[in-house]
Amino acid sequence: MPTQPMLEEPNVIEIREAWLNRLDTLIQAVQTWATEMDWSTRRIEKSMKDSVIGRYVAPALILQEATTRILLEPIARSAPGAEGVVDLYLMPAYDDIASLYFSNGEWQLHYMWPGTPSVNTMRDAEPKHFSKEMFQEVLQEMKKNATDD
Repeated sequence: MPTQPMLEEPNVIEIREAWLNRLDTLIQAVQTWATEMDWSTRRIEKSMKDSVIGRYVAPALILQEATTRILLEPIARSAPGAEGVVDLYLMPAYDDIASLYFSNGEWQLHYMWPGTPSVNTMRDAEPKHFSKEMFQEVLQEMKKNATDD
C-alpha cells in the first residue's frame, strides 16, 4: 500500500500562514465591529494542533458588554466542505453557539435563530453571509439569551 507523501516544509508554512491570516482578518473585523457597538474586546491566543500543519498558536477574541461575555474561538483549519471553522459562543456555559465556516471564499454564519426549524447540527443551520449586520444580530440574540436565564 503506497503511502501519501508528506507535504514539503514550504507548503506547510504557506498553508499555516494562509489560515492564520484568514483568522487574523476575521478577528480584526469582529473586533472593529464590536468596538463600534461599545463592547470591550481582548485578543487571546489558543494553542492548536493540526494533522497537516502541526502545532501552532491561533488568535481568538473575547468580547464583553456588562456581564455578557462571548468568545470567538478558532476550532479547525479545515472540515468537510470548509476551509476553516470558528465558533462564537456565550461564556462560560457554551449555552448559545454560532459557527462560522469559511467556504466559497467567504465566512458563513450558521446559527439556530428563534423560530427556525430545529436541525441536527449547527452545520445544518441555514448559512448566512457573515457581515457586520449579521454579527450585530447574533450578538443581540446571544445577549438576550444570556439575560433570559
